[in-house]
Amino acid sequence: MALALESGARRVYAVLMDFDDFRNTWRHALAASRLSVLGFEVETLELRSAERRFKIHVEPLGGQQTEPFCVSAALSWRWCPLLTARGRTCEEDMLTELLGRGGEELETERPWIRVDVKLSARTPFGKALPMPGKEAWSRWAREALGRLEQVERLLPDEVIEVDGDGRLALLAWQGDPTVRLVCSPAGELRLSDVELSAWQAIDLPRRWNDPEREADDPPDAQIAGLLARVRASLFAWMEVLDHLRPA
Repeated sequence: MALALESGARRVYAVLMDFDDFRNTWRHALAASRLSVLGFEVETLELRSAERRFKIHVEPLGGQQTEPFCVSAALSWRWCPLLTARGRTCEEDMLTELLGRGGEELETERPWIRVDVKLSARTPFGKALPMPGKEAWSRWAREALGRLEQVERLLPDEVIEVDGDGRLALLAWQGDPTVRLVCSPAGELRLSDVELSAWQAIDLPRRWNDPEREADDPPDAQIAGLLARVRASLFAWMEVLDHLRPA
């Protein structure tokens, strides 16, 4: 929402976006996504750095259908003090504070926040599964990566951006699947968890003193798009687990 606020002697025109605003936008998008939350939201405050962290776990739409695995996605982000400072003043005042008079004429990049996503499938405690054979692993990896990269994509279409100076900026990233094994008392390696990590940059709006300056877009659409992809990817992640179940 665009507002006009008094900031000292200045009248600041802004799309407000501090930690609470971003969290509320996130909650609204999460409710619209129809993803089911597992447990509770976790918010922490790092006293030394004043960094705030937020984390939730969600499960596939329709619930668990993957016994003996429990499938979920961990979604988390960190809000640093610099984002708090930028969210509570205009860009011109921030530049003046950092660089002195005249600094407010410089161009700035939009602030952004990194949202981490971790898809996981875990076996119940103490009930790790026999290790799948090489062919089963190959089928699982091929189908899991194929669907997450081509069909139920976890990342947005644009993952790299080139600015006016030709510099590359990474907007999103997805890693390879990782596996956690446990060793039984008999020395047998058994399958405990499989995971896949990714992240996406979400752009935040700046606040300007200039009322004629075009306002930045709010992050609502980016968050909604991310959660929609997580919902689809969780379903794919759940389905491909058939390759890892004992025969």
